[in-house]
Amino acid sequence: MKETLHYLAPYLKRYRWQYLGGAVFVVLTNVFRIINPRIIQHAVDYLKSDIELQRLVIYAGLIVGVALLEGLFLFNMRRTLIVASRKIEFDMRNAIFKHLETLPPAFYLKMPTGDIMARATNDLSAVRSLLGPGIAYSINTVMAFLFVIPMMIYISPRLTLYALLPFPVVAVLVNRFSRLIHQRFEQIQAQFSRLTTHAQETISGITIIKWFVQERAQGEKFARLSQEYLKRNLAFARVQAAFHPSLFVVIGLATLLVLWQGGIAVIRGSISLGELTAFLLYLGILIWPSIALGWVVGLFQQGSASLKRIRQILEARPDFEDVGAPALPKGFKGSIRFQHLRFGYYPETMVLKDISLEIPYGKKLGILGPTGSGKSTLVKLLPHFYPVEKGQLYFDEWDINDLPLAPLRQQISMVPQETFLFSDTIFNNIVYSNPQATRADVERVARLAAIHEEIVAYPDGYDTLLGERGINLSGGQKQRVAIARALLKPAAIYIFDDAFSALDTQTEAVILKNLFQELAGRTVILISHRISTLKACETIIVLQEGQIAEQGSHEELIARGGLYAWLYEKQLLEEEIQSVD
Repeated sequence: MKETLHYLAPYLKRYRWQYLGGAVFVVLTNVFRIINPRIIQHAVDYLKSDIELQRLVIYAGLIVGVALLEGLFLFNMRRTLIVASRKIEFDMRNAIFKHLETLPPAFYLKMPTGDIMARATNDLSAVRSLLGPGIAYSINTVMAFLFVIPMMIYISPRLTLYALLPFPVVAVLVNRFSRLIHQRFEQIQAQFSRLTTHAQETISGITIIKWFVQERAQGEKFARLSQEYLKRNLAFARVQAAFHPSLFVVIGLATLLVLWQGGIAVIRGSISLGELTAFLLYLGILIWPSIALGWVVGLFQQGSASLKRIRQILEARPDFEDVGAPALPKGFKGSIRFQHLRFGYYPETMVLKDISLEIPYGKKLGILGPTGSGKSTLVKLLPHFYPVEKGQLYFDEWDINDLPLAPLRQQISMVPQETFLFSDTIFNNIVYSNPQATRADVERVARLAAIHEEIVAYPDGYDTLLGERGINLSGGQKQRVAIARALLKPAAIYIFDDAFSALDTQTEAVILKNLFQELAGRTVILISHRISTLKACETIIVLQEGQIAEQGSHEELIARGGLYAWLYEKQLLEEEIQSVD
């Protein structure tokens, strides 16, 4: 618990005045809370003498007036502390989102999207409950005991001892049950993450699920996960169900002892009936804080368990530090040099082995190779998505580790192998790479990508709203929108990772012609399984098992008679067969 509050200290400090104001309202609430039993004490004792209606009205008015003031300060206490907790929730949600943007792709390979969403919503809500109701009722409980117990001692030290005698049992119960609450709530949140992940993947992959008629299997898996979630919630509910009645029993024993000994004291005349009434009212005031203590402990245990899960995001760090400079060195052009580069996503498995390659500024490089040979991995290293050992990758004469991330990535425009479009308009998807671009600029690159005519054929044209990941476009249309987006960004290096796979050869030829004209003088890297896509590149490399198996121009590689030449002949034969069909 101490660690939890220490971690949250910066947020609490930011809103310290709200929490201080809330504490003041707690004190004022309890000041007026202890006044009414004293008024009732005097009213009850007054009933033994000659009664005047006017005086009873005064007592009634005082009781109502004090209750109204107590309610007013209680309202302000809750409003102040709950609002502060909502503001901290807002700040933490923003902090989580901003931090997620700084984390490398490797982080998202380890933590599914559904799990991240669960931590940023459900877990964050539990932390907010800790900071709002948890702190509010903790302060209120402490203040209640500090204010009420002295008043009870003032009436009767002996009765106070009887009243507080069972309370050490409360401490034992709280200690025992709080551990169970923490463990079981943590298990609930972990299962909720699995459930959310499965739901998110099912919705995202609904087309594939329907295509392979796997609705029943997905539903059964969701039911199993949901059943386990229910099981863990019921286990948690059983702990809470045992916790609160246990507290009621202990508090009931305290009340029984007070009634027994207090009744004897009244009969003996050591205290008045009004004093016993006031004492019972004070004990009643302690009942809710005592019960709330169990609830607050639950909130703190739940909040601590959830904060632990949130910290796994907030404390995650990139695999390497950004140098943080505001701009690239002067004279940056964009030539690339790999020098005996080795890389693996896991230390024991190398994906790229001893890659040595130079791409002069303004030249075109083609990359060919079988699936799993490391083509996409090679270009993913250029934006520094993954750590690269010093001395293995250079831009111009600068080591990639000495270049700032944001300015470097600003000079690289890319169409990734997996086309991703936002649930937004076509225009906003294209302009995303260069928000300052005009509509005329967007239409120009769309023409270069051979997609303009198809866009304007839609009823809403460029304002057509796309579904999730651009689901209402064909594969080829999505690729061409992505190509247009990449062309709109002013950069020194352009990468097209299998960006023409969904296009026919004729459309591909038109786009490639436009690309080479548009990007003349810029470094271009093309990855493709089609040799027709790469043959115009000055240099082509063939990757095989993470190594450069062949390198040269199209003509040189054909003359060499190796893997490239064999693939070229195979693809020519396939084209001939297709033309006959």
